[in-house]
Amino acid sequence: MKKSLTLFLPILLVTVLVFQSAGAWERGTHAFIADQLKKANGPYNIEEMYGAMAPDAFNYMFTQPYILYRDYLYDQTHHYFLKIQQAVKYGYEKSSSYGFISHNDTWGADSTAHQASLTLLPDEGYVITKARMLDEYLKGVSTDYANLFKDYPAVALEVCHNIIEAAGDIVLARYDHSVGLKITQISARPKTNMQNLMARAYSKGLADFSLTTAAPLTLEQADQLIRATENEFRTACLAYGWLLQQDESIILENVIEQFKQLATVFLSAAGITPPGDELLTTLLQSSFQAAIGFIENDYLPEIMATVDMLKKGMVKEIKPNVMATRPVPAQRKVKKY
Repeated sequence: MKKSLTLFLPILLVTVLVFQSAGAWERGTHAFIADQLKKANGPYNIEEMYGAMAPDAFNYMFTQPYILYRDYLYDQTHHYFLKIQQAVKYGYEKSSSYGFISHNDTWGADSTAHQASLTLLPDEGYVITKARMLDEYLKGVSTDYANLFKDYPAVALEVCHNIIEAAGDIVLARYDHSVGLKITQISARPKTNMQNLMARAYSKGLADFSLTTAAPLTLEQADQLIRATENEFRTACLAYGWLLQQDESIILENVIEQFKQLATVFLSAAGITPPGDELLTTLLQSSFQAAIGFIENDYLPEIMATVDMLKKGMVKEIKPNVMATRPVPAQRKVKKY
């Protein structure tokens, strides 16, 4: 890919890549994990891979009134994931359901990123450990970074969290350069299996929850919102898959540029005066260089350990036609650190 083609990704991709409510593994990593699980082959494997990415579809609802529903939908997709299993009506939807469930933050893939690493500290997620390491390192080597975040340690960790996640997919693409093409193939397909499952599983709960907000939804509106959000997410995944197919220098250049584009808004919203363009570029370049260095030797071992864990856990935890029995909650905060 010629350099002249860089930095021209759709603005939608820019919006969904940076400073999300902290996820865990990025989309490329979730797709890779599902590909390794390979519950089914051929087109069904594609559906499984997209299902593994889909729980994060609602992470990017930052505008009004949709932000009112974001934390609720995050909690539902990451902790009440077995609703997807009960929503299956047709055999061809099972692969999508399997991938979706593998993502969960209770005992699934996200739990090793957020809660209990399998190769590092057992009482802390891999991404959390690495974000703390990155934050401490940057504070020690960069007075500009230390001064920028001296009164905002939680914001610094949030930024480092997102940088580690983005760096993870960059490192993963070294090992499996086909993951970007697979994500593109997944996102370009016309099927709406996962969209239908999410609408069946979560529309009623979303409509009920919305009655507690300033923007109530009818059941039909809740259904339409879930479908529209999934469409936007899939479009963004198409561009993201294209990006992961490029040379590493191209991927890194684009990701840094995207972080720059939203940093001003993000930092301003947090009450921090953003640095100038030149300093911001320097900070991000050094941050990503350090992040890649921190994870390049142990990222893949953590991911493969997660795959092995899931191969056992999916058999143990998933029972036919069994839903999560926990009551549907009101909105709750998900503790990140």
